[in-house]
Amino acid sequence: MPKALALGNGNILILLDKRAQVRDFYFPYVGQENQVGGRFVHRIGVFADGRLVWFDDPAWNIIVDCGKETLTSKVTAVNTDLEVSADFKDIIYNEKNIFIRKITLHNLSKRKRLIKIFFNQQFLLYESHRGDTAYYDPMHKVIIHYKGKRVFLIDAIASTKSFDDYSVGIFGLEGKEGTYKDAEDGELSKNAIEHGQVDSVISLSCELAPSESEILYYWITAAKSIREVHDLNKYVLEKTPQYLMETAQDFWYAWVNKQNFSFYGLDHSVIELFKKSLFVLRAHVDSNGSILASGDSSMLEHGRDTYGYMWPRDGAFVATALDKAGDLNVAKRFFEFCNQVINDEGYLMHKGRPD
Repeated sequence: MPKALALGNGNILILLDKRAQVRDFYFPYVGQENQVGGRFVHRIGVFADGRLVWFDDPAWNIIVDCGKETLTSKVTAVNTDLEVSADFKDIIYNEKNIFIRKITLHNLSKRKRLIKIFFNQQFLLYESHRGDTAYYDPMHKVIIHYKGKRVFLIDAIASTKSFDDYSVGIFGLEGKEGTYKDAEDGELSKNAIEHGQVDSVISLSCELAPSESEILYYWITAAKSIREVHDLNKYVLEKTPQYLMETAQDFWYAWVNKQNFSFYGLDHSVIELFKKSLFVLRAHVDSNGSILASGDSSMLEHGRDTYGYMWPRDGAFVATALDKAGDLNVAKRFFEFCNQVINDEGYLMHKGRPD
């Protein structure tokens, strides 16, 4: 299934599916080491009036789009039966490896209610489930998934309050479907650590009056050591998620409008599509100059491989387009990358990897 949106910063590439769930999470290279991928997914669910409904349920009407003139998501999710809606804005911070989701949760009911939102994380570190560990850190009140030099920290806040429930467990092994099943009664068992093929779940609770809304933030920091992910998390908390989102949006707005194009009276929708296409291209560019053909791993469900490589011809097309759009650095780094991997006889192999 083609992905709905690509977000990136040169070190991370995240692809969201049409239900706004993370399906591909590449780190530390764009297009290499998919830390989610395949049948793995980061689920989102909402609990109200004794029912939990995950976003993959058709009861949710979900629209995933790109933000206006910025490399963010614009997601609306409405469940009329549950009388809840949620607006998402997602971004990968341009300066550091931080994925941030801003969620505005709306109570559509005419009565006061306790509403919970659940986030399920399923990682496949180094593209293998062997040796993965996930645990709850009670000192910092965060969840950490790690294996070797691949470490991911999960945190979230509602107002100034951290997430209030969590659990860690095994999924896809020993007859266990996953810790996300633990959330179906609205409560989590607070199991603190597990290893193997592991998943984790956190939840945030909101007491909302009729037609009231609340803003929540969820984020993942990615690094090569536990110390680094904690440093990044401290950075988020000190700067605030909202500040990081605003500065990243400003960066991408300036980037996409860098070249003063004359659109010769083209319809606004065409101009908007042009700018969205530039963001799609830019998200697939690695900071070392490699340009990925496609980060979509869903091809593995029906075929033997993906387009998750640097194809010199495709990369040259992208580099040329971004050069004309005003990003000279992407083109420069791409040709420097090609210069490093060119054969002694003067030709390039048909595909390569970003490392």
